[in-house]
Amino acid sequence: MEDDGDIFAHVAGLRRYARALVARDADDPKMAAEGLLSETINRLQASAEQARSGNLRIWLFATLTSLNRRRLRHAALPAPPVPHGPLGVTEAIACLPLECREPLLLIVLEGFSYAEAGDVLGIPKLGIGHRMARARHILDQHLEAPPGSDLRQRARTAHHLRVVK
Repeated sequence: MEDDGDIFAHVAGLRRYARALVARDADDPKMAAEGLLSETINRLQASAEQARSGNLRIWLFATLTSLNRRRLRHAALPAPPVPHGPLGVTEAIACLPLECREPLLLIVLEGFSYAEAGDVLGIPKLGIGHRMARARHILDQHLEAPPGSDLRQRARTAHHLRVVK
């Protein structure tokens, strides 16, 4: 196993990722995110040997992703409608389809490499590249602002988002 520290080093990132994943599809996003985080930690305790045999960070994020997918399948919620007009960055990311939102959040928000994001999501690095390209295209459409507005420029130069090429 790579020495990734203990679970407490990853809790903030897991919580951030969980909140971004459930932002639009839960009645109480904060509660849903905390539930995912709690279940992930419980799974770690139940299968500590398996989790610690590899990269703990990847295992934790993969488990949380899997739990969120299971939650969505069981809830059978229709996708919320995408608001019309220009959106802020957070809203635009929340509007992405899950298959685009997951890698974008892992890479941009949590700093995973494409290969690591692929390990978390169980897809090849090339698949991550395709999903990221689609996410960027959709975000471009959502961040379109009317002439004279500086929303699009602010979103593109936001210092809290890392540019991924």
